[in-house]
Formats: sequence, structure tokens, C-alpha cells
Amino acid sequence: MKKSVTIAVCAACWVVLASPLAAHHGRGATYDLKEERSLTGTVAEVLWRNPHIVIFLDAPDEHGAVVRWAIEHSNISTLARQGYGRTALRAGDDVTVVVYPGSAGEPVGLCVKVVFPDGREIFGRSAGVD
Repeated sequence: MKKSVTIAVCAACWVVLASPLAAHHGRGATYDLKEERSLTGTVAEVLWRNPHIVIFLDAPDEHGAVVRWAIEHSNISTLARQGYGRTALRAGDDVTVVVYPGSAGEPVGLCVKVVFPDGREIFGRSAGVD
């Protein structure tokens, strides 16, 4: 009886603790990882915080209306190890951001890379980058 209760408690704890981890990295449902889209616009804001930085980009849609995109990238520790800090990208910068777009058509994306007008690239996403 005591062993059964212990197993049940452990199983319940595992389900409770593992569920947020699975939900957190379920990017295949959030983003269309088979399509890359280039967005050219102006950085409105960069939230440099964990669990992932977020770049807000104002970019025109196909009708010319400005749309604010929320673009997710890696955590700050990973980006710092790659040599980037909070000044690598600033509000007001004109850039092209290549993203995996939101799978439901909303203006969200997973950053693949950021390209400046002079051709300089930052925040390149490589295999294994969170």
C-alpha cells in the first residue's frame, strides 16, 4: 500500500512538473517551421529577458498598413555566449528580420536572423539554439 501511494505521488509530481516543459518547447504548433518569411521594418522595442528575448518590429503588410510583429528568439544566456548584449539591436533600428511565422496567421514569429541595411547579420539561429 505504501509503495503504491509513493508511486502515485511520484507520477503526479512528474505530470505536474513535466507539462510546462513540454508546453514551453511546443514550437511546431506555434510557428510554421517549414516557411521562412522576411519582414522589413523598424524595431519598436526589444525585451531583453528570460525565458526568451522578444523583438517588436513595425513592418508594413501587403496593403501597406503597419503591423507590429512579436518575434521570439533565444534566452539571454545563449545570446550572450554568442557575443550579443542588450545593445546589439535597439528601438529605431531599420532591419529585415527573417522569421518562421505564426502558424495561425497572427503577427508573431520565431527569429531566424536579423539583417541590417549594410548586410551585417545578427542573432542567427543555428541547430540546437533554444
